Amino acid sequence: MLSFFNLSITAFETYEDIAWGYFWSVDSYQLQINPSSVSCSFGKNEGDDEPASANGGAIPQKSPTYFKETVSFKFTLDLTGVIPSVPDGDWYWMLPSEMSYFMGLDDSIEKLKGVTIYPLRATHAPPFVHLVWGDISLKGVVTDLGIEYTYFNSTGSAVRAEISITIEEFINRDVEESKYQSPDITRIPTIKSGDTLPALCKEFYSDKKYYVKIAEINGLPSFRRLKLGEKLLFPPLEK
Repeated sequence: MLSFFNLSITAFETYEDIAWGYFWSVDSYQLQINPSSVSCSFGKNEGDDEPASANGGAIPQKSPTYFKETVSFKFTLDLTGVIPSVPDGDWYWMLPSEMSYFMGLDDSIEKLKGVTIYPLRATHAPPFVHLVWGDISLKGVVTDLGIEYTYFNSTGSAVRAEISITIEEFINRDVEESKYQSPDITRIPTIKSGDTLPALCKEFYSDKKYYVKIAEINGLPSFRRLKLGEKLLFPPLEK
């Protein structure tokens, strides 16, 4: 029986699905034994694109720096009987402990790979993951998964393994850009109900008077007729 308080990793098809919680998940994996430590690091993530001004001229600037979080930790999987619980897997809970021992760790490791690194049929890409343990919560993608087999049963199946994993924060551009209110940042928002061009110009440029220019840049026949779901370009402006 795994503990409700053990570290868990939940997989989702898209980053947006994470906001809807467990019921939109693909699968989840819970650690048999919590890690003794978790390493968190923060590295700079800088955009490489040079923005252009509304009249076509380049504006020298440096994209805003976002410190992206990376979490790394190690944990143990064990079927030797030393630990009362069995690793997370699709079949162990149905089997007597003796059969689990001879079955080996393959079931648990395959489930872990499915939650972290195997491409999904719907997206042809590895899942987005949400790591949760106490005060630690990280939404991102797995960038490294290591497996060291350390003990085997009489049939040669691994019954103990040390797992190392690294998860890197995924940067949602909409969330990131909302933190920066500089008019020197290119934005491409998706139009939602209630949006107006003057209001968006007020938000992005601190002045609604630019709505005519933005309508021209996006080829809009009328600034009053914005389509829901449409993406509009708000480039840096020379004032």
